[in-house]
Amino acid sequence: MKNRLHKSSLKVTGFTIHEGIPILAGLKENRERRYQLASRVRLSIYTNQGTLHVATAAGFVFDGRSGPKIIDWYTPNLGSLEERLCWLVHDANGYGQDLSFGDTNVLLYAMLRDLAGYRKSKATIIQLAVSLTDGWYGEPDESDWCYPNINLVSTMWVPCLR
Repeated sequence: MKNRLHKSSLKVTGFTIHEGIPILAGLKENRERRYQLASRVRLSIYTNQGTLHVATAAGFVFDGRSGPKIIDWYTPNLGSLEERLCWLVHDANGYGQDLSFGDTNVLLYAMLRDLAGYRKSKATIIQLAVSLTDGWYGEPDESDWCYPNINLVSTMWVPCLR
C-alpha cells in the first residue's frame, strides 16, 4: 500500500463521533487492558489532507495504548476521550484496510498532537515506538486475540479533492 499522508503538512482539524460516544466515554481501565465495545462505534477524523471514516461493530476489542504498564506515567492506557480516539483509530487502521503502515503511524502522530494536545516531541516518540515493527499491522494470525476483529471493523480514507 502506498503512503499518502505527508507528516510535515498534516493537520487534524477535528472529529465527529457519529455513534458510540457513551461507549467510548464509559470505558474503564482493566487488568487485561482489553476493551470490548458493547455497541457499534462510527467516527470521522478530519484533516487537511482528507477524512478517515472508521466503523466498528459491537464486540470489537482494542487495547488502548499498546505497551507495558510501566509507561502509563508517560502515556495512559486509555486517557481522555481524545486519547481513546487516537488508540481506537490506530488499532482500527492496523488491519490494513485502507491506510498503509506508515500512514497509520503518521496519522496517530498528528492525532496525538492536534486532538490530544501532546507536544510534537512526545507524539514523535510514540510514532517511533509503534513504527519499530509492523508485526501488529495487517491480518492477524487466527490465534491472536484481535483476529475476530477483522469482521468487525471498516476504515475508509477519503482524500481531499485538489
